[in-house]
Amino acid sequence: MHRSAFTVLLLLSCSAIAKERLYTPPRLDTGQPDMQGVWVASNSTPLQRPPGFTTLVIDEAQAAKLLALLTTRAEDRSTPTEPTEYFEAFSIEPIRGELRSSLIVDPPDGRIPGNDLYKQQIGPAMASVLSAMDGPEQRPAPERCLASTTTQPPILSIANGVNLHQIVQTADSFVFVSEFIGAARIVRLSSQRLPTVLSSWLGDSIARWEGDVLVVETRGFPENDRLRLAPPERFLVSPQTVVTERFERVAADRIDYTFVVDDPTYFTQPWTGESHFLRRDEQMLEYACHEANYSLIHILEGARERERQAGQQSAR
Repeated sequence: MHRSAFTVLLLLSCSAIAKERLYTPPRLDTGQPDMQGVWVASNSTPLQRPPGFTTLVIDEAQAAKLLALLTTRAEDRSTPTEPTEYFEAFSIEPIRGELRSSLIVDPPDGRIPGNDLYKQQIGPAMASVLSAMDGPEQRPAPERCLASTTTQPPILSIANGVNLHQIVQTADSFVFVSEFIGAARIVRLSSQRLPTVLSSWLGDSIARWEGDVLVVETRGFPENDRLRLAPPERFLVSPQTVVTERFERVAADRIDYTFVVDDPTYFTQPWTGESHFLRRDEQMLEYACHEANYSLIHILEGARERERQAGQQSAR
């Protein structure tokens, strides 16, 4: 994006913040702020601060450099990947009126505070994605059309252009439907956990209102889905992970989104990120995720053939 475009975005964002201070969200008959409609998570600001960036808030030149870095990563053809014409255009959107180098705002270094166990396991977990081809159960959840970081909290943007979400509210629930994989997370406005639910791809979510802010707490993630992938980002969760999200409608076209990830299994402290959802005046369409039905067998067969040929070459 050209520097002048960043200037326009930043000025518009600052002007919008002044208006948001006076904004009162529309309300449903229940008195709840009305967040219903279709929203998009189009912000490509990376989850973690990349090397070479030392501050959270960055200027236009740094934002342009960050955007170029994301594009270069997407164009990397050193390993098989999807063509970038399939991707949504990357966009570093101002967050709370600021261009930022990461979604993570705490710890201050913008990095996931992994403990020793995390550091020991994140590498092998990533390596298993590239090497585990014995059966579909070993493949990551997004590849099997079961879940993704667009549906599982914390919600992150992905590059393939399916970042639409639809929110539906009732008096006792908040439903968050994600276009990718078509998953619907039903958040109960209750303090009671489901006693029969031990784990779920989406976790078990309950919520409460704090003024006009919806606070959602999710736990109960399965043991066999510990690796979260939103390329180039990756991190680990466990059955002990608790994700707390805050949704606040601050303008007619924006919901501010804050999340905290807490798990002493993998992290030295809770870590906090900030982003937003922008209003989209369009209909969400079916995302027919066929990989789990048809393509997975070919993914496995192709990988095994590659390993066989590599073995033959090394034996020569």
